[in-house]
Amino acid sequence: MMKITQKSKKTLDLSPTEANALMVMIESEMETVFVYGDYDPIADWEFADLYAYKLLAYKKYKEWYMETHDA
Repeated sequence: MMKITQKSKKTLDLSPTEANALMVMIESEMETVFVYGDYDPIADWEFADLYAYKLLAYKKYKEWYMETHDA
């Protein structure tokens, strides 16, 4: 298993169309889970870290997208 550290970073090389398609898919996933989904943070406490990682990944990608592809 590969160990990932804070220092392990790869640059995304996506065209504007690819970056936008990925942004649409990620935002759709966030909306499905947190707006229309049946996620209950109290009842689903065992999975709270999974949802936190999803939100962090969304935040990181959204920041990158806004900096590099949003005009």
